[in-house]
Formats: sequence, structure tokens, C-alpha cells
Amino acid sequence: MLIDAHVHMWNRKTLPDQAILSYLAPILDFQDKFGHLFDLGMEGDMPFPDYEVPVDTIIEIMDLNRMDGMVVLATDFELVGGHRMGLEEHMEWLFQRCSVDDRFHPFIGVDPNRPNAPELVEQLVKKYSPIGIKMYPAVGFYPDEERMDAYWKMVDDLGLLVVTHTGMALEPLDEKYCHPNMMRKVADRYPDTNFIIAHLGGKFHDELFPLMEACDNVYADCSALQGWVPEDIGMLHKRIDDAMSLFPDRIVFGSDFPLYDEMFSMRRFIEEIDKREWGSEKIRNDFFGDTMARLMDLKWKV
Repeated sequence: MLIDAHVHMWNRKTLPDQAILSYLAPILDFQDKFGHLFDLGMEGDMPFPDYEVPVDTIIEIMDLNRMDGMVVLATDFELVGGHRMGLEEHMEWLFQRCSVDDRFHPFIGVDPNRPNAPELVEQLVKKYSPIGIKMYPAVGFYPDEERMDAYWKMVDDLGLLVVTHTGMALEPLDEKYCHPNMMRKVADRYPDTNFIIAHLGGKFHDELFPLMEACDNVYADCSALQGWVPEDIGMLHKRIDDAMSLFPDRIVFGSDFPLYDEMFSMRRFIEEIDKREWGSEKIRNDFFGDTMARLMDLKWKV
């Protein structure tokens, strides 16, 4: 079984303008200076060339890699500003787009800074029956602060699987909110809810293992490790080897698709990871899909 636990279907209208400009600034500056020599294929409003990947292309990638599922994560950026599509329209767009293939498993995303955030979570679950919810603390909240209590209680009551971003964030988003250790109190308080720490903790990866040691309802995905390619492909292996040696049944495959795909395709990423010594077929199967399949079976009734 192969399940990608960390995939995006972006719509430019849902993203904050300032974050996109921060991402694009060095690239566009380079193109302005050297565009007479070659064209990077970048447009001023698009973050990367393979940004809006057609659904048919994503299905072809799933077929090519014999994938059993993709978890498609949604992030609520509306309160950050500069957006062009509201939350309800965004969710409708995403779930409609994913409805063409039952291997897509879209998650909802609701910014806890919304005054009615718990109620919105409940409404979206009733409407779409998602398996889980994506958290993006960089929009401006600490996961363990007291005002989050009602939000987490709703997530727990609904039995949602949680994927939370950790690591870097671009202005006006703020990575100070994105430390794995900020999930400790939440995971302790809600032992029946499972949490997946994205990117193996990202730039704050040193905080991941103590968190996972303390909380057996905390998992992690390996998405975005392609960022070490080609400068230091050994780091990709080291991060996965270190995590798998300690928590072989709590690390799951994730790609962060479509990010990095032109530089290092999904197929190459899977093949590169699969070169490692797994120790047993069960450990390998757990990583590539069986663990995620078990987590996704945690259904709820509204």
C-alpha cells in the first residue's frame, strides 16, 4: 500500500499576496537581471511553474506510482489578508476537485483565529465528512494557548485526524508559532486524537523526538525533505533513518506535492527513500501506507 499523507491542491486565490511576493522576490529579481539570457518560466503572480497541476495529471502520477491514496491538505489563509477566495468557496472548490477520484482524501482547514472557528469546523465536517483537519499555526496562533481549548475540544469530539505544519514560514506568516514542542500540552490533553507533525519538524526537528517519546498519539511525515536535494541528499536519508530507528510505526510517507516535483519527482523521491535498509517488510509497509491507512480508519459520527 502507498499513501501520500501530505499533498496540496492550491488555488492562487486562496493564498495571501504578501507571502507569495516574499517567495517570489529573489526569483523574480534574478529573472529581471538575467531574463535576456534565459526564461525561468515564472510569472509575477505564480509561485512556481508546476503550481496549479491539473487533476488529470495528479491522477496519472497516482497511477504511475500505484498509489492507494493522497491526503489533500487545505489551509485557511483568509484572515492573513490579500486573499481572493473565502473559506467556504475554498472548501467547495477543493472537495469538488477531489470528488473525481476516491483515492483523494481532502482535509478541511479552519484558522482558529476566527471567532466562530469551532462552529465552522463542525459545519464543514457535517457538510463534507472529511477524515481530518490541517493546522497552520504560522497564521498567528500558538497551538497550546488557552484560547484554543474550544477549538481542540471540537476537533477531538469529531474524531478528526490532525496534520500540523512545523518549521519555516514566509512573511507575513510567522514561524515562531510552528515549533513541534507546542503540541505537547494538546497531545497530552487529547490522547484519543492523533496528530501528524509535518516535515519531521522542519527546521525545529530537534524538538520532534522528545515530543513523540512523550506522546504516543503523535506521528510525523517526511514531506519536504526533497529540499535537501541536490545539495545534501544524505540529509534526506539521515532524517528518515533517525526517525524510523526510534518510531518505526509512527513515521509516514508524505511528499508536499507539487512542491519540489519539477526538481525531484514523486517517483524519484519514493525510489530514493526505498533504498534504505528497512529491517523488515512490515516496517517498510507501515511507512509507505499501512500506518496512514490505520489512522484514516478513525471515523466519526456527527
